[in-house]
Amino acid sequence: MSSDTLVKTDSASTASPSYKLNKEYLKSFIPALTYTVSRPAAWNKKDWTRFSIAIAGTGAVLLADWEIRNAVQHNKTNFADGVAKVVEPFGNTYGTYLFPAMYAIGAITKQPRFESAGLTGMKSLVISTIVYTASKKLIRRNRPDAAASSWDYAAPFAKPRYTSSPSGHSNTIFTVATALALEFQDHKWVPPLVYSLASVTAISRIYHNRHWASDVVLGSLMGHFVTKAVWKASQKKIKNVCCLKCPRLLPAALLNR
Repeated sequence: MSSDTLVKTDSASTASPSYKLNKEYLKSFIPALTYTVSRPAAWNKKDWTRFSIAIAGTGAVLLADWEIRNAVQHNKTNFADGVAKVVEPFGNTYGTYLFPAMYAIGAITKQPRFESAGLTGMKSLVISTIVYTASKKLIRRNRPDAAASSWDYAAPFAKPRYTSSPSGHSNTIFTVATALALEFQDHKWVPPLVYSLASVTAISRIYHNRHWASDVVLGSLMGHFVTKAVWKASQKKIKNVCCLKCPRLLPAALLNR
């Protein structure tokens, strides 16, 4: 088996697959993007039910956007100010630097799992950013700190400053949280920690009056489900390669997904 696609992290039977920064990795972006965008065509009844629930939930929040905004803006506290200020950078600065840093640390310390997590996370972040940026151009919604109504929309591709929906911060931090939760799912404390941080970070955008609540819900859902699709595409490729060439490198949990 070529080391360009997969390497073994350790000698244990539970070794995880690990990517390297090479041509194979770079070439995987387009198939992953195609797989992610085309996923609805392969959804089953259960998938469509989940989608319907997500849309219904977002719609319910949308109807309450103005009331939520007013309630949050009129009930600020010094403690909440401090928390929001601390966590907000996780949705842009910290979130975008985390995966390159993980890759660099993994490469320097020779820890393939960290390298792989960094590379998979970067791929997820790139693809989720493409999806939410395209969505912003179609959903032209004014931000709550500049709008006189929660129904202030413009035509697709019009009014460049109408960039409230979906929330980019929420998309980014939930992409990061989902990627980490999937990569380190064998550590039970990781998912609760990263999803809690992601939730507080997303809520900070409502607190700072930069997004409507439904923008945050939509951005969070997009980041989560796009990242899960990218992860699934990556694992599917790994299984296709390894089931025939090196099944011993994959834990049973991956082979039986």
